[in-house]
Amino acid sequence: MVSIFRRKPYLSIIMIVYKMPDQADKTLLSLSPAYQHEVEEKDYEVIVVENRSDKIFGADRAKKYAGNVRYFLREETERTPVHAVNFGVSKARGTHVAVMIDGARMVSPGVVGQTLQVFRMCPEGIVSTPGYHIGRKLQQVAVNEGYDEREEAKMLKSIRWPENGYRLFEIAVFSGSCQSGFFRPTAESNFIALSVRKWNEVGGMDSRYNDFGGGNANLDLYKRLLDPPGVPYYLLFGEGSFHQFHGGVTTGTRSEERNKVYRQLTEQDIAIRGEDRSAPKAKPILFGYARPPVYRFLRQSLDKAQKTRKDDQK
Repeated sequence: MVSIFRRKPYLSIIMIVYKMPDQADKTLLSLSPAYQHEVEEKDYEVIVVENRSDKIFGADRAKKYAGNVRYFLREETERTPVHAVNFGVSKARGTHVAVMIDGARMVSPGVVGQTLQVFRMCPEGIVSTPGYHIGRKLQQVAVNEGYDEREEAKMLKSIRWPENGYRLFEIAVFSGSCQSGFFRPTAESNFIALSVRKWNEVGGMDSRYNDFGGGNANLDLYKRLLDPPGVPYYLLFGEGSFHQFHGGVTTGTRSEERNKVYRQLTEQDIAIRGEDRSAPKAKPILFGYARPPVYRFLRQSLDKAQKTRKDDQK
């Protein structure tokens, strides 16, 4: 593809890749202007940062869908994507960045366009999307029942993806960190967008999270961004990021091994930020609109909000 960087893009999307070439390929397709609605290549760039492994994705595959992709291959000595995230942001040409710490998450077709709409209206807002797992159950549960890449491929074929990206909602469930639904704060997002000025103000992603997959670094960043009083927080409730199965530490391993990893990551998290395990305080401003495949998640979110209200009144 021919590079389109004749002027600076407004948004730089930082996508981290490690041992997930096929999943990263689908994610980049979902981020391409051919898939995203009402945006052009010149509006944004995608910065792919890959930590070297024995399953390299590579520059050629990274750049095959669009001319607004830049690729960096890094040597990493720690088992964390945190340094790659901070490196990627340092290479951003946009005034705003969106961080995707897990490159195995496809996005729905309105994510980029709606993010740009928010920033044109509120440049210092924080934007995120709800997270989902592809499958009928959370993948950390489904993996114990035989769920794998082949089963996921069948599901994607059943909805004829990528013809209509919104059909991903038909074969997905809320991720664990988004179980509270649309009307209450969630614990994290795999698409967190903000101004570069705000990124620098909070100090980026905490490099002390140097264990498996970055541990709770993404939750920590989300909480630091959304805890300050009055922060303008916009949730693209009709959009989403969809986790593909790739044998990850917390979603692709069996229960006994995963529980051991969770304990280790929790111990590190407590050592860094103390005992506060609560979700961020900010309540979301719902932005955008929901298409029919999202309606069941709206109903689930309403049910959860009503139950929480009743519990609070007891």
